Amino acid sequence: MSKNRTISTFSQKPVSGKPGNRHNSTFGVVAARTALALLFGAGLFLSVTPAGRATARTAFLVAAVISASQPAPLNLLEEPVRHIQKTVPSRGGTVYLDIYEPATPAPPLSRALEGIVIIPGVGDNRNVPQLINLSLALAHVGIVVEDITTSTLIHNDISAVDSDAVVQAFNFLSHWPGVGADRIGIGGFSGGGTLAYLAAADTRIRDRISFIVLFGAYFNAETVLRAYGQRAIIVDGQLVPWYPSQYPLQVLANVMADGLPPHDGSLLVSAFIPGGKPLTSDKLAQMSPPAIAAYHLLEGDEPGRVHENMAALSPQLHALLNTLSPSSVINKVHAPIYLLHSRDDSSLPITESQAFAAALARIHRPYDFVEFGIFQHVEVATGHSLTQILGDALTLFRVLYKVLLPGS
Repeated sequence: MSKNRTISTFSQKPVSGKPGNRHNSTFGVVAARTALALLFGAGLFLSVTPAGRATARTAFLVAAVISASQPAPLNLLEEPVRHIQKTVPSRGGTVYLDIYEPATPAPPLSRALEGIVIIPGVGDNRNVPQLINLSLALAHVGIVVEDITTSTLIHNDISAVDSDAVVQAFNFLSHWPGVGADRIGIGGFSGGGTLAYLAAADTRIRDRISFIVLFGAYFNAETVLRAYGQRAIIVDGQLVPWYPSQYPLQVLANVMADGLPPHDGSLLVSAFIPGGKPLTSDKLAQMSPPAIAAYHLLEGDEPGRVHENMAALSPQLHALLNTLSPSSVINKVHAPIYLLHSRDDSSLPITESQAFAAALARIHRPYDFVEFGIFQHVEVATGHSLTQILGDALTLFRVLYKVLLPGS
């Protein structure tokens, strides 16, 4: 009772005759009304307008990606997500699909849900925590995600025929309940970027793709091989030391083995599998000149002979590398392209995305190219300063906002 009386007394206290008090009271009322109006307007903007919905969805996604976990706002929303596994056939064999979709219907003001086909790189990445987190976060904000892989990718290899797997997955998603057929993009991580771009050039789907996101991808397989052979990249006209991690060497050995006689291919692969050892002179003597050249380029033990070793590759190997290069179909893609790359990428050098961007600029194709410092290849790394994190977060926000706006 005393508390109520105190409030009542305070609220009913006669106002002093001083003009300042009457001014302060009026100002307080106006400020409160203004704050309420701003809050109402912000809420309306974020929930109703396309730009507002895109802003809110992008903020949630950036928080999820940067923290490599579900951000608190998404957890509080408790938006249910369904995870469904499917398979579809393709020219290269079975395509394995992991679909993450929001369990609630599309918002009333949205014609349909946005969808994205993600090729998360070479290997079996279906249980990688950061991929699962990204897929859940995308589904939480109303996007149907379709992560795909194939037997070839699972076996640490890349084949151009698997671009058909992406086409089949795209068509499958375009018929998924609630998904707008005109609101589907493709995302390719690392070596998956090659398949994403080859599929985007396919006349069966290229005019129906909303966007393409390539993260940590390469532009030309031969320039990648040159960088591996030199153990260096060209930065601002200068040759700078660069050392690849082991896994991409294993993948490229598998790729090149597909273009070599079985015996040569087997010896080449044996040197770059986990625990593999450099080939002895006796084993090299058993190999053909193209296979020997491929070995030295991957091993990086003849940096001064990169030009000669590239020339020693067989026409079959050159053709194989060309079919696995986005550069071979650079002018056949119609969708807007977003190139993302880590500055210190030890799997595929950032010079690949720089060359990609320069080629797109020359042919006047719409694209956006951004560099990051907080990623190592395509995963968030630790130990970065707050300034670096915030800077990359703003850059990531800008790109994701553009991707999400059409579906908002």
